Amino acid sequence: MKAHRVRGDVQLPGEVGGAGMVDGAQDRDDAAAYGRGTRSPAQPATPVRAPGLWRRADYRWWLTTDTSTAFGRALLGLAVPLLALYVTGSPGQAGVVGAVGATGRVLATIPGGVLTDRHDRRRLILLGATLGTLLAVALAAVQLAGVLDFWLLVALNLLMNVRSGLFDAVPNAALPAVVESERRGSAVAANQGRDAVVSLAGGPVGGVLMGIGHVVPFLGTAVLHVLSAVAALRIRADLRPAPEDGGGPGAGAPTEATGLLREAWAGFAWLAHRPELRGLMAVSTILNLGINAAITAVVFGLQQRGEAPSAIGLVSASVGLGLLAGSLVATVLVQRVPTGLLSGVGLLTMAGATAFLPVAGSLPAVCAVLAVSMAAAPVINAGLLGYLLVAVPSRLLGRASSALDVLALGAVPLAPLLAGFSYTAWGWSGVLGACAGLCGVAAVLAITHRGLRSLPVAARWPDHAARSDRR
Repeated sequence: MKAHRVRGDVQLPGEVGGAGMVDGAQDRDDAAAYGRGTRSPAQPATPVRAPGLWRRADYRWWLTTDTSTAFGRALLGLAVPLLALYVTGSPGQAGVVGAVGATGRVLATIPGGVLTDRHDRRRLILLGATLGTLLAVALAAVQLAGVLDFWLLVALNLLMNVRSGLFDAVPNAALPAVVESERRGSAVAANQGRDAVVSLAGGPVGGVLMGIGHVVPFLGTAVLHVLSAVAALRIRADLRPAPEDGGGPGAGAPTEATGLLREAWAGFAWLAHRPELRGLMAVSTILNLGINAAITAVVFGLQQRGEAPSAIGLVSASVGLGLLAGSLVATVLVQRVPTGLLSGVGLLTMAGATAFLPVAGSLPAVCAVLAVSMAAAPVINAGLLGYLLVAVPSRLLGRASSALDVLALGAVPLAPLLAGFSYTAWGWSGVLGACAGLCGVAAVLAITHRGLRSLPVAARWPDHAARSDRR
């Protein structure tokens, strides 16, 4: 479950936003466009269906911003490891480049959440895009100058990942400012489909660009960051965080700085205070560990039995296809099925499909099982993360998002360790059985957790969140 991103790893839920609203200019434009501003005061008001996502210009510009960032990250996800191998000639040193960068990203996620809640999110998007452009151009320049070595690559990749940890979640925190509460589940589902397309296309496009020249993927990433900045400037909604008094964005000053650690802890504390969100944190962490370890173990096992790299690459393709298929139905299901029921059935589907991996011998069978398992992820995300977008106050948006990200990302580095040692000790069936067991535990926790089980259909999320606030 995460606002799921397949960008080098499988991450389920972990990237979320919070509550917000558009500014007066956007409201006036929407009224003119959809016939909501022409009724005289004497006429009785009648309910009007909110405009669809794709009819909202702000949402389209937001999606352009977020997609540009996501695709740039996908290009780097392939280009940096290959560049590390070209520069060092050592898989071990290439692994160090990746590990240092991943560690920097996780450590930067918490202060990134604090920054998101302190400052105007539009300005943070622009700052992140500017830094991303400069770092990508710098990495291309040192290659052209012939001075790139192992340590310089470690440093530049670390800086790029720290930038990612600080700024890449900001667009998600801005999403509720451009999408009304009843549409947020649909927005999450649409983003799942986008992520699946990025996952499927990022690797091949990055490979083609890398074949043209080692600097080309990095120049392409720089262009994507510029596009992200331009799109952010076109969003008309007010992207400032709401003040402490609960007013709308821009109604007052951002949260007053009280110290980094104290502010960062506020995100964890707020999530832990809400029973339904405590369950989400536990389910997210366990499920991320189980599903990522399963995918890693599959890759290890296929390599050990002599499958060609191109055949092993079908594993990632099957994950992306599953996500894409699930995202096509998630938009409809989240509007019609209670979220507690939807997430429970989705988790059972994921755990049940994963349970077939220990006995799936052929590569087509493995890919089919993984595709079915990952098809449930967008459905789970659309419900649970859509509700989170409604429940989290805007003033805590970034910190709550980073808290969930850390829990989700924190489990991912453990997955290769679990997969590697367990595969050596127990073999294919043993390690995949253990991973299926973890997914099963996550499903049982969700089904038996009263707070998660009671989540209603999307139209009732605001009322449910308000009642939980009063408890």
